Amino acid sequence: MAENAHSTPAPARAADARASILAALLAPLLISVALFGMGSPDPVASGRAYAVEQVR
Repeated sequence: MAENAHSTPAPARAADARASILAALLAPLLISVALFGMGSPDPVASGRAYAVEQVR
């Protein structure tokens, strides 16, 4: 049986830490972008899209 059967190499631990940090930074950003998008008015419902088409 291997002497260190349950140990993880340092590069693998570092890659896992980087992935965790990246996910921890990106998740709130993506959530805030989604919430901002939900809060902006729909251009079709507000009539803005029709006004833009008339300008063309």
